Amino acid sequence: MKKLIAVAEDTVEVVEVPMPEVQEDEVLVRSVRSLISPGSELKRVRRSAAGSNRWPNHDLGYATAGVIEEVGAKVAGLKPGDRVVTMRNHQEYVTAKASLADNFPALPLPESVDWDLAPFCIWGRSCINWSRRAHAQLDENVAIVGCGLVGLLMTMFTRLQNPKSIIAVDLVPERRELAMRCGADHVAGGEDDHVEQVLKFSDGGADVTLHCVGGAAVRSFETSQRITRSGGRTILIGHHMEALTILPGQFTGKDLLGANVGYDYNPGLFLEGIRLIEQRKLPMNEIITHNVPYTEAPAIYDMLINHPGPSAGVLFRWD
Repeated sequence: MKKLIAVAEDTVEVVEVPMPEVQEDEVLVRSVRSLISPGSELKRVRRSAAGSNRWPNHDLGYATAGVIEEVGAKVAGLKPGDRVVTMRNHQEYVTAKASLADNFPALPLPESVDWDLAPFCIWGRSCINWSRRAHAQLDENVAIVGCGLVGLLMTMFTRLQNPKSIIAVDLVPERRELAMRCGADHVAGGEDDHVEQVLKFSDGGADVTLHCVGGAAVRSFETSQRITRSGGRTILIGHHMEALTILPGQFTGKDLLGANVGYDYNPGLFLEGIRLIEQRKLPMNEIITHNVPYTEAPAIYDMLINHPGPSAGVLFRWD
């Protein structure tokens, strides 16, 4: 079967690997769509970022939707032909546990959720956890720094909390436009001083700042500090490749919160995410910028490394 592997620094290839073996409590899934998570995956593609000695053969991806081809002897409740989504790699066939008691189970997909939306269902648990951590109130202004995949997803989930306003910050015009489609009230990051823009939109500073930038863009963390008001809080969601700098005078009168503190691994939160997508409360279609056959994966990763630009939701088609 085919699989995407980081074979060398900055290089992804489609390779042939053996079929996975199905355990008695697992299902075998034929992939139909998978979704790239750039922040996590580029840490595996870029040697300097990963700091790893596991090269080559880094597994990539963890949001795959498909059709069950085979079930193990002890599997109940799922059968061949069922549509599911699971946290597995970019490859032609994957296996997954059939029980919700597992942290990364095969989750049944409603027929009303089409294949292009299906891989986004995996994000429900994380986005719900991060929303709880931010705990945005009705009278609070929320700034979202970084409008890549995570930032746009958090714009949608924050909109569900109905805060006073959502201000999306990004340097790429196309991403700012996507943020408006996802529920942002204002955007900042053009030629004008984006810190001043946020301060203006929020009447002096955001009550809550969601820092959704990752990778090498460490200067963005300075923006998150500057736009958060005294007494406000910054939630650090993005994973950076280099050390972050705390500016003088910051966070003595503000809170810096790690997004994954107290993370609830309850698989039921996946089901809540699926329900929100099924009910069309999350405009996932708006953030799909690339939807290509898996054979184009090498070029897609090259784009994400060298010219990420307006990319957000990047899907691979396996059918």
